[in-house]
Amino acid sequence: MVDQERHQVGDQLAEARTSVTETGRVNQKLRTREALIDAARELVAAGASPTLAEVAEHALVSKTTAYRYFASADVLIAEVFFDRDFPTIDDVLRATGDEPTARVLAVEQAVNDALLSHERAMRVIVRNAIDMALAADDDGPPRIGRRQKLIAAALEPLENELEPRVLQRLRDALALVIGPEAILAARDVCGLSPDETRNVTRWATEALLAHSLGDRAAGRPRRRQRVR
Repeated sequence: MVDQERHQVGDQLAEARTSVTETGRVNQKLRTREALIDAARELVAAGASPTLAEVAEHALVSKTTAYRYFASADVLIAEVFFDRDFPTIDDVLRATGDEPTARVLAVEQAVNDALLSHERAMRVIVRNAIDMALAADDDGPPRIGRRQKLIAAALEPLENELEPRVLQRLRDALALVIGPEAILAARDVCGLSPDETRNVTRWATEALLAHSLGDRAAGRPRRRQRVR
């Protein structure tokens, strides 16, 4: 019995060490990525049209490392301009109030409007993320999930009203209709215009919210209707 308990404790410690190591590795990759973006931003602000090697030197990062994050200087510059104009939590929710639907729709509007207004940059960034993922010989550089922070902030008023698993499922579902994947599906797969795209993503957002808030009002999960 004692040996079993020791093994359990050992397994827990090993798992904790692995978790810390993985977290540290991801955080380091995020810091490297941000360092490259910051360096590119500074060089562009100074009037330069830098190469990726010049950005890497300015960021004190090796050129080889820089190419693990960005396929070219053009990709990095696209991300710089996109990052500069991407809405912040304060920008979107400062005057929205606490009503969950209004908050989430404000996020949907801000994010998807920004994506459509920078559609080419968005496509370049998504292509880079896919290229880097395919070329990586390990877990690769992380992709920044800007929308998740906005969605989580918008849903804060529901934290004491929805079960944690339901709230997390709603966050995940909203990430499917707020973001570049939704825009690309609407534009390329469905062949929609920008205005039609906006109507569809807003409708999908409202539908997800209505479903989740309807479950909250009922106080129990929805039952599937029996097919006759």
